[in-house]
Amino acid sequence: MWREKIKSILSWQKGREAKGRAEKKEFPELRGKQDKKELFQKAILQESRKAIQNPGCGWYHLYTFNAAQTGEPLYIACEEEELVLLRIDIGAFWDKPISEPSLEWIRRILAFFREKRKGMILRFSYDLEGKGLEKEPGSIRLVEEHMQQIGEVIREYADDIFAVQGILIGNWGEMHGSRYLTPDAFRTLTDTMIKAVDGACPVAVRKPAQWRELTLGWTEQEKKKLTLFNDGIFGSETDLGTYGTLSPETPGQKICSREEELEWQKNEMCGKFCGGEAIWGSGAEPAPFVSAPKAMADLERMHISYLNSTYDLRRLEQWKAETVEDESGLEAIGKRLGYRFVVEGVEFVSEREERQITLENKGFAELTEEADCYLELERNGTLQKKIQIATDARLWKSGEKTTLCQKIKLPAELAEPEEQKLYLALYRRRDGRTISFANQGEKQGRPFLGIFKIDPIVLI
Repeated sequence: MWREKIKSILSWQKGREAKGRAEKKEFPELRGKQDKKELFQKAILQESRKAIQNPGCGWYHLYTFNAAQTGEPLYIACEEEELVLLRIDIGAFWDKPISEPSLEWIRRILAFFREKRKGMILRFSYDLEGKGLEKEPGSIRLVEEHMQQIGEVIREYADDIFAVQGILIGNWGEMHGSRYLTPDAFRTLTDTMIKAVDGACPVAVRKPAQWRELTLGWTEQEKKKLTLFNDGIFGSETDLGTYGTLSPETPGQKICSREEELEWQKNEMCGKFCGGEAIWGSGAEPAPFVSAPKAMADLERMHISYLNSTYDLRRLEQWKAETVEDESGLEAIGKRLGYRFVVEGVEFVSEREERQITLENKGFAELTEEADCYLELERNGTLQKKIQIATDARLWKSGEKTTLCQKIKLPAELAEPEEQKLYLALYRRRDGRTISFANQGEKQGRPFLGIFKIDPIVLI
């Protein structure tokens, strides 16, 4: 009798061992205490079809203010848009320093848009009528003084300013039609503007040739202070003189063809804050037809983060009438302005006990601000644990996949049969604002990766 009992016990034990081995083989994520098994049920990860409102990218509205007319109404034309371009007319001061009341008025403008949580792009200009030569100061020293005055204000609100377009001169402040575009004067003014903002935000120049000429001999760190804006995108075969012309107004650097310049931008402008306006065309040169898919390919090479949402309406309406993957071309372009992060998969690597998370940046450009990335565990809707991932989201390049690796250890107090939901989260470092992923089923911008379960089955 006792021998039969021993055989029965041994047989049961072997059965439990075999079951444990089988379960471990079936579920390679089994680990932890001997009397518990940890299972991970992966979520179905898919890209959302909607546009994602994130800081530092998207469509923008143009707001124009006169520095001399203090007390103009301040307003928001579009609540949904994250960005604004503030064009501030300083033409009244062509022959004198900017007055203190006007400087205070500029501060009030910037404070208003900061309060409305808008990311700002700034452009200061002497001319808003296409008469740059007539309206700009006769002395380059006065232009430099204006830059120094403006720079002091910019530094106060730098956290909310993504770029300063131009160096005050030219028609509409767009750096054409000015006496100060000779190589020496151009460099002097650009250097002064960069010093005036003191690295608080990048200064954007109009053409790749200008950027190259200015950055000769610069370090990679110094090059971060300079970017591009293009207000002639698709306006002609040369983007209204942006590419493929040897204008005497530009610094002495070879200007390449549009195709060559786009390839250069693809490599050199990665990680920089670039944008502008998509134009139908103007002047004698006919506007080329640029389909939405063609536009998307070019905008990706330009690393475009922002575009004007109201100009040029002829070009925007053309894209709106087209269809790209079951949505309008305009919607398809809008979704990809700037960065667009999509999580595509999560896997367990048993040898290293790591979760590998694969994501892709499907936007035209990159994140330009520092951010912190976390895995977050929730139980019953309450955050239980945050695990920081060692990664720099600014390096999640447009059109490329990135793999994040991180070990996860569940809290020791987790009891059976409780579940914990796993999310991926990204927060802007300077203020903790959520940077949302473009995934279906996201919660407050965080994609749902799956559920950890604790099963009380005894494993030998």
